[in-house]
Amino acid sequence: MSEKTVILPDHEEMFRRLLGVSDDAYMQERFYPILLKKAGRQLVAPGVVMLLTLAIHDFVDGMPPGMANAMFAQAPDFIDALVTDAEVAEQAKTFLREALSAKK
Repeated sequence: MSEKTVILPDHEEMFRRLLGVSDDAYMQERFYPILLKKAGRQLVAPGVVMLLTLAIHDFVDGMPPGMANAMFAQAPDFIDALVTDAEVAEQAKTFLREALSAKK
C-alpha cells in the first residue's frame, strides 16, 4: 500500500505560512531558507518529518543544546503550516512523536 503524498507550497506561499508560525527575524534569516529550498516538493508524512528534522539540525548547529528541544516543540506548528492535508499532517505529527520518544 502506497503512502499518501502532499506537495509542499511554492516558495512564496511557504514563506507566508512559516511567518504565521513565527515572524522572528533570526528564523527568517537562518531557518526558513533551509526549508524554502524544498518548496514545491512532493513528500510523504515521514518525509515531512525528515525535512524538519534535518532543517532543525542544521539551524541549531553550534547553539546551546536546549535550542533543538525548543525547535522540536514547534515542529507540530510547522507541520500544520506546511501540510494542508489533515490526514498527512496527523501522520507526520505521529511519526514525529514516535521518533522523539524513541530518542529518549
